[in-house]
Amino acid sequence: MRKPVGSLLVENRYFRFAPLKHEPTQGRDEPMLQGHAVLLASTSFFTSQKHSALRLIAVKLLWITCAALLLSPLAQAVPYAQQTSFGLPVAAIQAAQTQASVTGTWQPLPTLQGGRLESAPITVPPFNELIPSWNVLGAVGAPFTLEVRVRRPNGQWTPYFNFGVWRAAGKRQSAPVVKTGDGTVNTDVLTLPYRSTAFQYRAAVEAGQHVSLLSFNTSDTALRFQEQGRAGRPLVWNKTLTVPGLSQMIYPGGEVWCSPTSVSMLLGFWGKSVRVPDAAQATYDSVYDGFGNWPFNMAYAATRGMQAFVTRLGSLRDAEVFLQRGVPLVLSVRFRAGELPGAPLSWSDGHLMVLVGFDAQGNPVVNDPAAKSDVSVRRTYPRAVFERLWLNHAGGMTYVITPRS
Repeated sequence: MRKPVGSLLVENRYFRFAPLKHEPTQGRDEPMLQGHAVLLASTSFFTSQKHSALRLIAVKLLWITCAALLLSPLAQAVPYAQQTSFGLPVAAIQAAQTQASVTGTWQPLPTLQGGRLESAPITVPPFNELIPSWNVLGAVGAPFTLEVRVRRPNGQWTPYFNFGVWRAAGKRQSAPVVKTGDGTVNTDVLTLPYRSTAFQYRAAVEAGQHVSLLSFNTSDTALRFQEQGRAGRPLVWNKTLTVPGLSQMIYPGGEVWCSPTSVSMLLGFWGKSVRVPDAAQATYDSVYDGFGNWPFNMAYAATRGMQAFVTRLGSLRDAEVFLQRGVPLVLSVRFRAGELPGAPLSWSDGHLMVLVGFDAQGNPVVNDPAAKSDVSVRRTYPRAVFERLWLNHAGGMTYVITPRS
């Protein structure tokens, strides 16, 4: 790890001192200490040679004081990601978010006016990627569209970015990928060529539709490894949840159904069993020409009575707080040949599976839908390897699916 200029190494993390003038810092990959008062101590008294001994003592005391402040609540680490949700939270999810490094905020949905839900500007920590989720009920053939705009670093707002058209039944499609200087929607992720600190959304709601949840994950991808390797929670280990095992490989064309198969396993766990082919049909994106559109999968789960959203987590320690509350998760990994020992696939550019628990050593236990049969999906993967592949591929992308009540 390269030590940033003007920083101090404490407990394997670098902390940056904010400038004494009120100027914005340029880097976002190290936390800042806002202890200006400590750094304002005058050194003019110690400029002469005869006071060199006193100067040395003062410098030592200054660094000791700064180190103590860094370990205090004043030292706020810049978060990797945040989940901003509009709707009524499920108690177990809200409780888990309070213990995870990726925090969640909840507030009521805006008032529907003229067939539109439109938010005020939402301020969040710096981000360069945004993933939306929506839960929409009723009028299964009616279209639902969501758009998001962000505030540029110069304070001006971008045009609205469109995330396509969702229908519970009928043709659904993401927006064509068009790269712009303001950003690009790559099927289900808005990627920016800069960091923003605010976004705003608007959704077109048709007659007969009811929106129960809008949720947005914002993240700074440069920070996705800052929680990697955090010590686990042994009280959660040596336990697994009874999630039904389902294989994608037993169906014609199922080789690309890892996402709807994983969603089907979670629905079955919550007593809402569905056939994997039905889930695949209900999540197909005609523009993407695939079944792995993340918001579409969450929108489908919502039609089965669930509250569902896409989030990003910072480590398996974060995932453990959900499992501790009886909530299995869907995680996405990418791996080259030989990187994931024991996997039914030799390699994958992106593969989803269900995290059902941990073994006695803290290794993740999963239902891997790429297994050849339903009875052989249960796998255990090395913790450090799995965590790295998960964070490196999609930044800890996770499906959170629970009953709404």
